[in-house]
Amino acid sequence: MPKTKSDYWEDRAEKVLSHFQFASADEIDILHICKMYGIKMLPLDVNFYDGDIEDGIKAFSLPSAKGRKGVIYIQPGLDAIEKKLILAEEFCHIYAHYQCQLTLDTHAIGKLEAQAKRMAAYLLMPRRFLDEVYLAAAEQTVLITDIADHFLVDEETAQYRLQLEFDRKVDVIGSIGGKVGTIEWL
Repeated sequence: MPKTKSDYWEDRAEKVLSHFQFASADEIDILHICKMYGIKMLPLDVNFYDGDIEDGIKAFSLPSAKGRKGVIYIQPGLDAIEKKLILAEEFCHIYAHYQCQLTLDTHAIGKLEAQAKRMAAYLLMPRRFLDEVYLAAAEQTVLITDIADHFLVDEETAQYRLQLEFDRKVDVIGSIGGKVGTIEWL
């Protein structure tokens, strides 16, 4: 069963979404959200990611001194899904943290990253649109790939969000005998 009570980071994501009239999951536009909050996007300088991309950074954000504004520097040329996921996390840093991570220790950075990842998952996959997935699963099996496609995220993000909802890994949502349940592939 999905959880019935929201957590702090879900409440924060819902507060952001309450300012927009997104009617479906695929309408959630993180670029529009950033723009409406006064957050600018600029290309990340090539020196941050030149060479082995895995070792470089793909984005970072700098909050402004006032309000929930700032600048997100993002690597050019990312595919649309990866760019959306990265922008969502960076938006959450600016919205929730008000501090630059460049001067923090690794423990503090890890905590802030986990919080931004959690809020971003709630922002991109709100519960009200997950309910649509549960209704569809009553009629036919819904794979994690289908859920990721529905929300325009990658499978890892979809699994993470469902894990927040069910407190376990979910690969499939389906029904047997009129009851909807989840399955984890072994």
